[in-house]
Amino acid sequence: MDLLSLARTIDIVRVVTDLGYELHENRKIICPFHAEKTPSLVIYPQNNTYHCFGCGKHGDVISFYAGVAGLDYTPAMHELAFNYLPEYQPDLYKRGQLKKIQSAVLAKPEKMALPSDTSAYVYKPLYSDIYEEFQRICEAQPASEVKTEAWEYLLTRGFTETTLRKFRIFTVNDYSDAQSQLRRKYNLLDLQECGLFNEKGNLIFYRHPIIIPYYRKGRVVFLQGRVIRNASETVSRYQFLSGVPVELFNADVMDLIKTGQTLYLTEGAFDCMTLMQEGMPAVSLGSATMFKREWMKQFRRFEICFYFDNDAAGQKAAREYGDLFSQYRISTRTKTVKEGYKDVNDYFSKRE
Repeated sequence: MDLLSLARTIDIVRVVTDLGYELHENRKIICPFHAEKTPSLVIYPQNNTYHCFGCGKHGDVISFYAGVAGLDYTPAMHELAFNYLPEYQPDLYKRGQLKKIQSAVLAKPEKMALPSDTSAYVYKPLYSDIYEEFQRICEAQPASEVKTEAWEYLLTRGFTETTLRKFRIFTVNDYSDAQSQLRRKYNLLDLQECGLFNEKGNLIFYRHPIIIPYYRKGRVVFLQGRVIRNASETVSRYQFLSGVPVELFNADVMDLIKTGQTLYLTEGAFDCMTLMQEGMPAVSLGSATMFKREWMKQFRRFEICFYFDNDAAGQKAAREYGDLFSQYRISTRTKTVKEGYKDVNDYFSKRE
């Protein structure tokens, strides 16, 4: 068995508790990757993975350790192996790292998005049926203050009515009505398995009424919620489907452009929508840290241009993905957001 396979067998419960996290009821811990008071990150010892029902972060034991320790995936794998696999004794890694990390965790948890492990998830066409019914319900609801405020906000972000209609952005105008209609039509277990309802049996988009649908081959395969305007200390900007791996946003554009043409990769869906509005073919990864290797084969026909956020994390991701894509012999380049603007949408909506 290779080192990666061995490291993935290290008991995640042991690692989590060694790092100073308390396991609560149903194997939940306070999520280290977003601010919360009630534990929402669930540990799954049966397949050595975790998933946060608050922020959507999920992965294996290595990615958990990587996020908490502030490491990339490979160094985290080596440190885990050194600390938990007696047969592994490399010269490059010193004992004592775990204690240093423990202290850092207890003092101030890191907030990171992690590589995803999607092995436990199996897509069913029924899930798209549910997502599309949810969309139909919301679009049929009478206009409300929520929709008015949401649309005003989206227009301030530089989007035209045409763009918003093209991507079929919609709002949850009446949360209780949407929830009750879905509960009447579908089995609760199916609603939970597709990620639209949480373990308490509630629709997950209570605080995130702007809904961004992800399409593939004309069907909705993923949903992302967003708060109106800015997030708070207790509510994140985005709400992803619970326990469902993120998909590429605007993936259908790849069926419409020619081989060798430039395809822009952005972090957020709004950045992607902005570029499309400007006539620049783009897809969104959901986040610079949510990339999945299985997407690689979809990018081989194109000249890839990374157009990530104007921060250290975005630029670091562009460098690392450039190296990764080169291993697959995919041509890449990087476009940088101009100084003074935080991301693609910010630049195009505010430029003079």
